[in-house]
Amino acid sequence: MKKDHINYFAVGSFVLAMLALLIASLLYISGQGDATDTYYVSYTNISGIHDGTTVTYGGYKIGKIENVRPLRNEKGTRYRVTLAVHNGWTIPSDSTAQITSPGILAEKTIEIREGKSTTLLSPGDEIRSLPAIDMMAAMNRLSGEFVDLAEGDIRPLINRLSHYLDSIGGDLNHKIPHITKNTLTLLATLNESAANLNNLVDADSRRHLHSLFKNTNEMSESLATLSQHLNDTGDRVDRLLGKSQQLLDDNSDDIRQAVVDMRESLRTLSQSMNAIVHNMDASARNMNELTRELRRNPSLLINSKPPPDTQE
Repeated sequence: MKKDHINYFAVGSFVLAMLALLIASLLYISGQGDATDTYYVSYTNISGIHDGTTVTYGGYKIGKIENVRPLRNEKGTRYRVTLAVHNGWTIPSDSTAQITSPGILAEKTIEIREGKSTTLLSPGDEIRSLPAIDMMAAMNRLSGEFVDLAEGDIRPLINRLSHYLDSIGGDLNHKIPHITKNTLTLLATLNESAANLNNLVDADSRRHLHSLFKNTNEMSESLATLSQHLNDTGDRVDRLLGKSQQLLDDNSDDIRQAVVDMRESLRTLSQSMNAIVHNMDASARNMNELTRELRRNPSLLINSKPPPDTQE
């Protein structure tokens, strides 16, 4: 009997120890056993969050929501959320807290986005809040816009396109036989033209065409040679002009002196021209007189005496 009491006591002690271990594990898992700092944040809409909702800092879990308390005033109702954050966790004063959802089906969390200020919040301070991101509402708005687009734009466009396709199909059904007939007629005409062209271009015509192409090729080669010769001639003319210019530049003083001398000679000749003309006129009169005397008495050439010598 005494042995049974010992067994019952051992079993009870084991159960109590396991119960205490379970409670300690639950406290450890829930974080209630850790020291925390309290911060506050206010929202106008807290849909999706409640006591125990996870609080993250850059995606890292740092605490949870301790409680939510509504506050009513003349501007409306706001909800003051108490955050239990790991003890000693530093939060810059310009940080923000926003209700977010990591995924479409994931549970909502409060994400604290780190600020850049060097001033830190103290436990008990309030973190600035940002409006919540409602994925479902955004998807509903997007789906509504797609519905409006489908009803207002895509469906009428599809209906018009279907009407146009039906019209085109009907026209093609009526016009395809005529198009086929015209195509066959065109092919027959082309075949006939090809046959006539083949008959036209006989062996003699091909020889003439070959000769024409050959002569054209030779003419093009001759033109190329002529063009080369003209280029060479142009180069020579350019060199000749260059040498002439250089010659003029080198002998400019001599040429200038020659021009001056020529001008002086022309001036002297101009001054003597009157006397020369007078002498020529006198010589012409004497010749005329001599000719007249000879015509009248040709014997003067035989009987004439030489003029006496004049002694000086």
